[in-house]
Amino acid sequence: MLEEQLKKIRSAQRISAATVIGALTTNFFTLHGDRLQADDPAVTVGYGTFGQQTVLFVGVNRGATLQQRLDYHFGALSPAGYRKVCRGLTQAEKFGWPVITLINMPGAAADVAAELNGQSQALAATISQMGRLTVPNIALFLGEGESGGALALANSNRILMLTNSIYSVASPEAVQAILKGAQQDLTKYLPMTAAQLAEIGLVDQIIPEDEQLLEQIKQALQQQLAELGTWSATRLQQQRTEKYLAVLAQFE
Repeated sequence: MLEEQLKKIRSAQRISAATVIGALTTNFFTLHGDRLQADDPAVTVGYGTFGQQTVLFVGVNRGATLQQRLDYHFGALSPAGYRKVCRGLTQAEKFGWPVITLINMPGAAADVAAELNGQSQALAATISQMGRLTVPNIALFLGEGESGGALALANSNRILMLTNSIYSVASPEAVQAILKGAQQDLTKYLPMTAAQLAEIGLVDQIIPEDEQLLEQIKQALQQQLAELGTWSATRLQQQRTEKYLAVLAQFE
């Protein structure tokens, strides 16, 4: 079951953040660079008109062709990528824009260069800034999202997932290695599918993957933004913390 999902998730035909942003927004303006080191191509940060309001979009670029995947580091963000995200979050906070993150990534970059350039600090800063936002934020998993790299982009009021997407503390391959090659269904040990995460209350909505996928995504995001738009800043901040704490409490 999980193996089949992974094939769909990692397919070159998988819907991309660029496709979603292109279909949902008009007058999209892309931010470039982290104002410190580099412009990480693995993440697109920018704002555009979605419905009747301006929204900040953060989209992880995984790539479809081999060359694209190499250029985008397979969607593994560098410290510069997370700092670019924080730059966008600062603007969203300043101008009152809701934030939507589009996630499909193996996690944050974990090479020596990333560590030397402050990856742990960049991740911590992004998690913190996402949690402190006084504007609504929504995370949408288009494929897989793993480890702190995905968590940094998913500290949100609402988490939405496509039917075949997964969200986990580690990749299925890493989990299997930890379990010393166990051949059983890994999801029995660690909930990671959209259905399992909805059952424990982490995921708020699962979007069916059918021929109307883009329209389904549009409607889901608009509905969630409409509800969250009525919340106070204090409620938005408190709900993010309470959401994760409620999930963790089930495993104490």
